[in-house]
Amino acid sequence: MSVVSDYKSSPFDLYNQKPGYTSAFTGTATPPGPGYAPGTADYSLDTLCGVRFNTNDGRQVILVRNAATAIATGLLAQAPAEITAFNDLLMTVPAAYPATAGSYQILVTNGATVLNENQFQGGYLITSDDTGEGQTLQIASHTGGSNAGTFVVTLVDPIQQTLDATTNVTLVPNPYVNVVVGATGLTGVTVGATFYAIAASTAKTFSGTTGAMTANGVPVYAFLGCHGIWSVQCDATNAPAVGLPVSASTTTAGNYTVFTAAKQYIGNAAGTGTSAHRCPVDLKL
Repeated sequence: MSVVSDYKSSPFDLYNQKPGYTSAFTGTATPPGPGYAPGTADYSLDTLCGVRFNTNDGRQVILVRNAATAIATGLLAQAPAEITAFNDLLMTVPAAYPATAGSYQILVTNGATVLNENQFQGGYLITSDDTGEGQTLQIASHTGGSNAGTFVVTLVDPIQQTLDATTNVTLVPNPYVNVVVGATGLTGVTVGATFYAIAASTAKTFSGTTGAMTANGVPVYAFLGCHGIWSVQCDATNAPAVGLPVSASTTTAGNYTVFTAAKQYIGNAAGTGTSAHRCPVDLKL
């Protein structure tokens, strides 16, 4: 069950390798950041992705798992791009999955997009319409879903109000799992800025028909700066003055620019921006 806790310790140091991890650094290439994985499919830190940690100077960092592309230092990172095919799905209510208040499983009818097994694990199921609407329940796991097939969602949290066949549900990924460099369009929320290079994870592979996993991957975990002053690359087309509100760039991936309503507010310029340079931003994420 979801719990509230203000007392937590970091799984590894801010800049040092996690104990027991072996760096791939050979002296001829940029070393990976602290989250470099040891070559095993250990996803145990997924349960901490999204947890914030305070630094001793009053800033905050947040733990994330990277997707399958490396991210350079001083760039904005965002949640994985939204998949609208998993919005407002219908559910069924057989005897095995009655979706009654206090229970933990829901049988959902998939659309035309194959759902990979545990694709939304650690994320959320939102009851988006009709009976029982408005609930936000964390996802413990789910089966794969074929085209127009059904899949079972197992929840961390109990259903609060009994659902029925009129209920629509939306699946939302954990925004801190499979992060990517910030896109120039509105595809996902900005979650933080890299302050060291983050190596790429090795992605899992899945059946294109059933969504069942066919091979495990190797995750890479790291911290992002999310509150306080951090270095972020400034957009070459619109460098903000000190103090101005800023948002993610609409022209250069991973950059920031003068705030625009077309992009998410992320903080304020902590210094006068210099085009195409890494500059200080007081992040408010």
